[in-house]
Amino acid sequence: MTGRPEVPSCFLGSKPNFVELKLERDSHQESEFTVDGQNNIVITFKAGVPIKVVTQLIQVATETDLVDYVLTQRKNKGSVSFYLGFPANGWYKFLVFALDETDPGDSCPNVFNYLINVQNIKKPARPYPRVYTKFYTDCAFLYQPLVLHSESKNLDKVHFEATVPGAYKVALHVVDEWFLMTKMGEDKWDGVFNLSKFKKPGTKVQVMAAFDPEGTIYSALLDYIM
Repeated sequence: MTGRPEVPSCFLGSKPNFVELKLERDSHQESEFTVDGQNNIVITFKAGVPIKVVTQLIQVATETDLVDYVLTQRKNKGSVSFYLGFPANGWYKFLVFALDETDPGDSCPNVFNYLINVQNIKKPARPYPRVYTKFYTDCAFLYQPLVLHSESKNLDKVHFEATVPGAYKVALHVVDEWFLMTKMGEDKWDGVFNLSKFKKPGTKVQVMAAFDPEGTIYSALLDYIM
């Protein structure tokens, strides 16, 4: 499909729950827009109350839900950022579902929908890492690398930088090896690691954190697939 897809007039924009959750568009004000020459963007919302979110990025031409091409994270509970990657030119629907974080329910209502026309990208985007629930609820934040794969440049010196509130240790777990990151300040962790011997496609690189004072019990935060 090359032309604009038909969508119901009620599809685009905010829904009643958007206002109820005191959400505001922080970056992209228009619910339909064009992305020219970029294979990724970041959409940000301000949040009047802490929210839990679910998203769908749908490639219209294939009707595929691109679950690996959305990274959702937040530095605090007053905002949320959606990193979107586009594997090809064409039209995409981006749907956001949200619920008050204190609500015990599991079903998040639809709060906002975008229609995005992606043009003139030179190369396809790569999948983002999988985010575990604790990463989001604790307001951990990944600065780099946002993508990591077997064809990434400089695999011999991959720079990891993230904030992980409350962690006593943060490390990479790859196959049967561990690489400890260094605490650089309050909640900030950093490290440069040689991952070149792990570039076999399909290899999992996990960012793990220990939240007990002894630093012996690790929880998974992020998964990259090489």
